Amino acid sequence: MFDVGFSELLLIALIALIVLGPKRLPEAARAAGRWVGRLRRFISEVKRDFDQELRGEELDELRRLKHGLEDTRRMIGDSSNRILQGLTGETSTGPTGRTAAPIAAAGRARRAPGKKHARAKKSRGR
Repeated sequence: MFDVGFSELLLIALIALIVLGPKRLPEAARAAGRWVGRLRRFISEVKRDFDQELRGEELDELRRLKHGLEDTRRMIGDSSNRILQGLTGETSTGPTGRTAAPIAAAGRARRAPGKKHARAKKSRGR
């Protein structure tokens, strides 16, 4: 942390013993330990808060990306619907935004398998 070796710590302890005396040295050591503990807790709290803020910014960025992807998906869906409408000649859309003609034709084909082509031609306006 401060790059203090054993010899420096021994010198600090010897000076503290001379200055404070043997009676007050244990109290001073306890107080110093408390201050070091508080400092460590404070540093860890600051680190944790900083990490949480960074995670919050990352989540905001992911949300922005998600909205961009959803917009792109909607644009692609709208384009494919226009293409389908142009191919089938239908203008009505179902609840999902897709044309109703292929869905209706599939339902009629399921009910009357022998008349599949005649019904499909009739629904397309031929």
